[in-house]
Amino acid sequence: MDFRNKIVVLTGATGALGSVITTLFLSKGASVAAVARDVSKLTDAQRTASPGRLVTFAADVLLENEVAQLFDHIQDQLGGADILVHAVGGFSGGVSIQDTLSADWDRMMSLNLRSAFLCSKYALKQMQHKGGGKIVTISALAALEPKANRAAYLVAKAGLLALTRAIALEGKAINVQANSLAPAIILTQANKRDMPDMDHSAWVKPEDMAETILHLCSDKAQSITGTIIKMP
Repeated sequence: MDFRNKIVVLTGATGALGSVITTLFLSKGASVAAVARDVSKLTDAQRTASPGRLVTFAADVLLENEVAQLFDHIQDQLGGADILVHAVGGFSGGVSIQDTLSADWDRMMSLNLRSAFLCSKYALKQMQHKGGGKIVTISALAALEPKANRAAYLVAKAGLLALTRAIALEGKAINVQANSLAPAIILTQANKRDMPDMDHSAWVKPEDMAETILHLCSDKAQSITGTIIKMP
């Protein structure tokens, strides 16, 4: 897979998954616009890899004015997005619906759904002008196989799946393909720390997710759109 001359916009670039995705895209020749609220948290490997092809952008992707400015900067500095990988998200659970605070509900909707809507909205504008593009979102297996006491998270991630399918439908007219990964628990240090007694060997590796994302964003996946890929 050759991504030379491709501009990849990656949100959540400082996260455990985002770091792996960044490194893999850079290794395949892409230029990466790494987006995070605090770009100082980028790893040393990210900072030193492929000078000139990793450009960092600080933005709060929950705020439309910041997202609009972000994509203006990407257009001006890099020529616009060819690929959007939206890896921003968050989890909240452990309480019943009747005990869920409105603030927690709104937070899950904002982190997992509003952020994806805003970034996709402005990415699509650029992709339309460039003749096409790819969008990949990160949902969750829990959205397809619900469990109790995490309603806000489940609804937000299910909404993200619906949004991705809607993008795929509308994207057919402008040569944009959109797909989503639905992983179970991702193998990160934070998750291991929060769930020390679980079988970590069964968790989804960020490297496997990154490889799948690269395939979905490649020319080989031109006919794949509106697909939800389970990663149990």
